[in-house]
Amino acid sequence: MLRRRRPEDPLADVSPSSVSPRFAGAVAAALDARRRYADLVAGMRSGPSRERLAALQARVDAGVLAVWDTVRRAGDIEHTLATLDPDRVTAEYKQARRREGDDDLEAALAQRFASVQRLLNTLDDTDERLQLLDARLGAAVAAAAEVAVGTAPPDQVGTELEAVVGDLEALRAALHDLG
Repeated sequence: MLRRRRPEDPLADVSPSSVSPRFAGAVAAALDARRRYADLVAGMRSGPSRERLAALQARVDAGVLAVWDTVRRAGDIEHTLATLDPDRVTAEYKQARRREGDDDLEAALAQRFASVQRLLNTLDDTDERLQLLDARLGAAVAAAAEVAVGTAPPDQVGTELEAVVGDLEALRAALHDLG
């Protein structure tokens, strides 16, 4: 007797506890949206709407994977920043600016300071964009609920999922282009 193997979960390794605390909430929110979406689809009656929403589960998973990859890359940037010691870089640059006379040292410290600030800004921007995109992923789940109760067309969910997953993938790609 042959047993069917259950397909492996492509998100089995995704866990908020294995990423930076700063970004763990984004991973948890994405996983929660995925769970709510799956629960919603599982609770629907058979029919075209359920089939359409079930087919979109792969896009929800792609969104969660994009969040996961983005957060891991942001963690790499955090680690890099920790080795640069932003507080020390800032203090040394400020001290050099207060002193007169060594323009070359001040210029070198200014370059280092600017690099560190760009990395810090990248993390802040990533955090803000992830919050927005997680909210949009949650909105897509809410739109799926409207489809489930018959008050909205299934295509609305597909359109929103495509948009949010596309934006998540663009954010992931932008962070990977840094390295």
